[in-house]
Amino acid sequence: MAFFRSNRPSLRDGEREYILLEFHEPLPPEHEPVALGDTWRAERRLRDFAQDYFNLRTLRELIHTHAIARPFEPFTEEQVVRQAAMLFSRGQVRLARAPLVMVPGTVPPLEKKATEEAAPVEEKVRLMIQVVDDVTEDPISDLELNLKLPDGSEKKVKTDDDGRIELSDLTQGRVKVTTVIEGATLNETLAFAKAGVLPALQPAGKKTRKRRKGVSGSFLARIISHKVSDGETLESIAESYELTADALAKFNWGTTDPEKIQSHLLIDVGCTTKDDSGKFVLSSEDNPGIIYVARPLDMDWVALEQRHIWRVKKLPEPRLYLFSA
Repeated sequence: MAFFRSNRPSLRDGEREYILLEFHEPLPPEHEPVALGDTWRAERRLRDFAQDYFNLRTLRELIHTHAIARPFEPFTEEQVVRQAAMLFSRGQVRLARAPLVMVPGTVPPLEKKATEEAAPVEEKVRLMIQVVDDVTEDPISDLELNLKLPDGSEKKVKTDDDGRIELSDLTQGRVKVTTVIEGATLNETLAFAKAGVLPALQPAGKKTRKRRKGVSGSFLARIISHKVSDGETLESIAESYELTADALAKFNWGTTDPEKIQSHLLIDVGCTTKDDSGKFVLSSEDNPGIIYVARPLDMDWVALEQRHIWRVKKLPEPRLYLFSA
């Protein structure tokens, strides 16, 4: 049998050719998608391909193209396989089996009674999120998140004692994560700080330190720290964020009572100036001069088979004071 080699970057396994596709490239006609699965399964399959010198060179060029390694950086075969497996598991690169192309005059192979390679079976994957304190890295438990799964279904989940949410047997795709903050107050709300990703599989035998329970909160939100300026009022600030003044006061101080709000403007915002009626006036000179505005968390397209670490914190953060002897 004879065959033509594709001009695309590809891997070979005997007479079979597997072309490499970027995530945005369409599947060429008569090509079959090949699912490599999660990072561990992808490593196992790519390790077989890498036994061939030309396949290893193709994988090395792949990670250089995606800026995972600098050209001519002395990566070992194992490092190349691991880095390439990450690209496949994240969906940045896909694999497609090319059809055999016969050279005129050659004899086609005999049909086998059973197909050697069955149609690709969709791998079941996991959602892995852990919420931790941004300062202490202690876990945040009992925090409710709303999920929209790849199949379109919706689910409410809470973080466990380790701050984790883990769902298995999900179809390939991504998950949308949102939060509800209706009725939330600043005292009950955790502010989303930042997100990161860890490998889906940790090295065997690696020990983690015992974690304490982190800061608590019933709500998770993106919190905007609005610095007040001259001429602003609670009403004007609320309007700029499409809120009511009562909703803004309720979130910041848990009250809509005018007298209590005046007290909080003095103690929490640091107002020092009053108008003719004796009410505090917001000023750019106020210290700290911060009004907090909450927005629901809306994390669109959270990737599966990656360990997402979400860091949160309580606001307002502790203020530092300098004392002189």
